[in-house]
Parts: sequence; structure tokens; C-alpha cells
Amino acid sequence: MKMTKTLLLGGTGFIGKTLLHKLEQYNSTKVMIHNTDLQTTAQKFKGDILNKKSFFDEIRNDETIINLLGQLTSNESDCIKSNILGGLNLLNSCVDKKIRQIILISSINVYGENLERSSKETDPLNPVSNYGEIKMITEEMYRYFSEMYGINVTVLRLAGIYGPNGNSGFLTKIVKSIKNKNIIPVCYNNGEQQRDMLYIDDAIDCILNTLNSKHDGFNIFNISSGNRYSMNELISMIERISKEKISVKYSSKIPDEKCIWANNSKAKKLLKFNPKVKIETGLKYMISKFSN
Repeated sequence: MKMTKTLLLGGTGFIGKTLLHKLEQYNSTKVMIHNTDLQTTAQKFKGDILNKKSFFDEIRNDETIINLLGQLTSNESDCIKSNILGGLNLLNSCVDKKIRQIILISSINVYGENLERSSKETDPLNPVSNYGEIKMITEEMYRYFSEMYGINVTVLRLAGIYGPNGNSGFLTKIVKSIKNKNIIPVCYNNGEQQRDMLYIDDAIDCILNTLNSKHDGFNIFNISSGNRYSMNELISMIERISKEKISVKYSSKIPDEKCIWANNSKAKKLLKFNPKVKIETGLKYMISKFSN
């Protein structure tokens, strides 16, 4: 596969590390690191999205920028800064450097509650969580710069990403609790909350497809499984696969959406997105990793 020159922002998180490992196969990748001593064969430089001067000179106008920064964390202030303030720094730099292509990693959380049908890219946004609101504002900022300055922006709204190397999230906590009995995950809405889960390798394959699939203007794609699973269903699957009883703490509290899921037909058609890993297979991979 021929790979375009790429500048990766956010190569130290779960998705970023996995993507960088794939991109290392090509001699065309550069990654910005912050304070982490990241081991990679790709070209790397130290920079901070909140400090424009720290990365401005590294940007080249023949590169496609993949922005993975600003994913869900427990620190809401950092999330706001990296998405909005950092996004403005990046976008203004792209205008100055005449960058033509940006891939922004967003989230299906921007849709908010959806119990009736899977969300489509044309649906109105009504986020329930603060994270969904931050991502919605970020997307609109990128839309403005795309329309005002002619930057081609592709927004990938990711579902819940899971896999063996994840270190956070509900599924990771559940699987880790098989071996570490001190981990007692909290199951909100009495386990009836539903989520769209996508295996990490399927998400990475789609990002790579997007790199080699140029789209003019501002475009949005749902990168999801198109299916929804309740927390109780997922726990039952893990118990069946692991042959272990899972201990969880049930709560009637509903801190965010009862159900989030997204239609992926647009990405299948235009990005050749083809999720291959079924939920049971992905859970087997996770259980195998964490049980060793």
C-alpha cells in the first residue's frame, strides 16, 4: 500500500500507539510526542498542541495530519484545552502552512441519546455528556476552517474502541477483574446501558484507508460496528468465554447516554470500511491477553 506523508498527533494513547505501529512500516511518518519517552522507528519530535511554536516548524504542506489528541480522559479541563485551544493552534498553523488534508478523530458521543435507530452522519447532534459536547464544538471549529480556508477535513466519529492493549474503559475493567478480584466495575443503569463497540484493528484499518482516500471539503464518517450491546450482554459473553463469574456493582444511576450506536454504511461505501472482528472474537483476544 502506498502511504501518504503523515504527521501523527497523539501517538501515545491506546489508538495512537496501535496506529503508529502500523505506520512505522512506511518511511513517511512523523509523530509529535509530549513528555513520554515513546519508542518508535518513526521520526519524532517534542511538541505541545497548546504551544504553537513547539510544532509549527515541523509541519510540511505535503503532509496529512492525523489528530488523535483530546480523547476521553478523567480530566475534563485537559480535554477542553487539547480539543479546542489545541485545535485552534493546529488549524491556524495549517492555514499558515497551507496544509490541505486533516483527519480528525472524533466520537459518536456527539449524537447523544439514541434508542430508536443507529445514528447517521446527517442526524442532528444532541450530546448528553460533556465529552460529546466538547467533540461537537471541536468538529464545528474544523468545519469553519475547512469552509473558510479550503482545508480538506475528514472527521472520523469512532464508536467505543476496545482491544487487548487498552488500559481503560468498561470492557477492560471487566476483563481485568477476572484475574484481579479487587477490581469491582460499576455497572450503571442496572447494566442496561447500550454501547456500539469496535475492535481496535478494525478502527486502525479504516484510518489507514482514509489516509489513502482523499475527499475534498468537509466530510464526516461513522466508524462503528453498527451494533449495540448492553453491559449485561457483554458481561454474559465474557463469563461464557472465560468460564468465570464476574463480580460487578450495579447502580440505577444513569450518568450519560442509555444508548449510543451509529450507522456505518457511508464509511463502508466510501472508505471501504469492513469491520472483520466480531464482538465475541475480540473479547476472546482481550481475555487471552489479560489472563496471561
